[in-house]
Order: sequence, then C-alpha cells, then structure tokens
Amino acid sequence: MKRRILGYVAVMATVICLCAAPSFAADNFKIGVGYQGLIAGNYLNGLSGRAWFGPNTAIGAEANVFYGSMKGDASISTIPVSAEFDGKLWMIELKAMYAFLVRQNSRFYAGAKFAYGQYDGSAGVSGIAANLDGKMYIPGILVGAEWNFPSLPELGFNFEVGYNYVIDKNSGTFASLPQELDVDLKLHGINVGAGIKYYF
Repeated sequence: MKRRILGYVAVMATVICLCAAPSFAADNFKIGVGYQGLIAGNYLNGLSGRAWFGPNTAIGAEANVFYGSMKGDASISTIPVSAEFDGKLWMIELKAMYAFLVRQNSRFYAGAKFAYGQYDGSAGVSGIAANLDGKMYIPGILVGAEWNFPSLPELGFNFEVGYNYVIDKNSGTFASLPQELDVDLKLHGINVGAGIKYYF
C-alpha cells in the first residue's frame, strides 16, 4: 500500500514539474538564435545567439559572428599620400546586458560589448597596389529594446544604439615592399543595430 501511494506521489510530482517547467523557463531563462546586424553607421550582418536569465530574465548575454565587406582610409607613414581601400572583415562580438524594465512583451536594456576582428584588403595609390591586413579590438556601450508580439511570443525583435571605439593593429606592403601602413577603420562612432531571434 505504501509503495502504491509513493508511486502515485511520484507520478503527480513528475506531472506537476513537467507542467510548471515551461512557465519557470519563461520567467527565469530563455535562449534564442537568429540574426543581428548593424544597419546604420556601418553595415555588418551575422549569426547571433542571445540568452536572458536570472530573476525575471533581466540579465542578458549575446554572441555574434559577423562577416562582410568594409571600407577605410589607408595612409603611408613615410610618404604623404592616402587612399581608400576595400577589404573583407570577420568579427566575433560579445555583449553583456541588463534590462532595467521587463514587461510582458518587451524589455529595455543597456550594456557593454567587446569585439575582436581580422581584416584584409587592398588599395590603389596612383596606380600602385597596396595590400593590407590586420586585426582590431572594439570595446563599446549600447542601449536597446527587445519586444515580441503576443501572437508570436517565440520571436524577439531588438533595436540598439551603441558607440564603438576601434583599436586596430595592421601591417601591409606597398609596391611589393614591406611598409607600415596606418589604417583608419570606419567602424568607430555611433552605430545602430537590429536583430531578430527565435527563442526556444
């Protein structure tokens, strides 16, 4: 008899936990995957993963992988010439966020971000080719909002405004000779980003 009662209690506890699990996850943890990109100031697109956790899902983290084309200004330290260059860039970005306001279908948050990237490209100076490659470190801050529609609670849309500061280290060749090239990447300053995530 005791074994049968314990069996009923175990089954009821399992059913209650399974029914409560989605509600608990919605209140304390959510993770999504989707798109994130810079849509003003600069243009980068990439794959993104975002998670909200903690009490009322107020603490957030995000990881982005970007790949795209870029433009910049290159100058040669020993010769007073400069030129625009085109190149390719890949970048990994991490964000830490805190939501000051969390409502049923939206949250308002602020945070900090850090990115690491590598690039390579070429420029033409008076018909002479210059090849560039380098890496960069980009700390920044951001403020944004995320919302979802009641009819589509699993989709999260976000909009952010942030400021980036670029620390770049680069090298290159000019006219087939090793030459230090100074590169000013146009990724610094104020940027506007947007994204969409599917939350599991």
